[in-house]
Amino acid sequence: MVRTKSRRKLVCGGKNYVWYVLAGDRDYWMRVENGSSDWACETPFLHVISEDKALVLTIPMDAPKPYAVSKGRRFQGKPTSGCWERYFLPFDLPKAITPKTVSDIIDWAERGGDALKTEYDAQARPY
Repeated sequence: MVRTKSRRKLVCGGKNYVWYVLAGDRDYWMRVENGSSDWACETPFLHVISEDKALVLTIPMDAPKPYAVSKGRRFQGKPTSGCWERYFLPFDLPKAITPKTVSDIIDWAERGGDALKTEYDAQARPY
C-alpha cells in the first residue's frame, strides 16, 4: 500500500494513484549551466505512484529537456528491470502541475509505447 498522507489522490483508467511535488537534490541543471559547483537552488520533483507500486515515476521539474525516471516494475505496459530508467516525456511540463497533467503522464506511462530512452547527463542524449 502506498502512503497517501499529504499527497494528492487520482483515479486514472480505473486505477488509484498518488502524486506530489517535493524539492529534492540540489539543482544539478543550474550547476551544469553555470559551470560551477554552486548548489544554491533545489530542484522540485513530481512523484507519481500507483497504489500497487508497480508504476513509480519521478520527474525533475527544471530539466532542460523533460524526462521521467521509471523506478517501478512496469512501464508502458511492459515489465521493467527494476533499475532506474529514464525516458523523454513527449510533451513539455507546465509550470503549475494539475491533475490533468498528472493524468496525461500516467496515460503515457501506462498505455503509451513510444518512449525514447535517455542517459543521465547534462545533454540528456537519447540511446
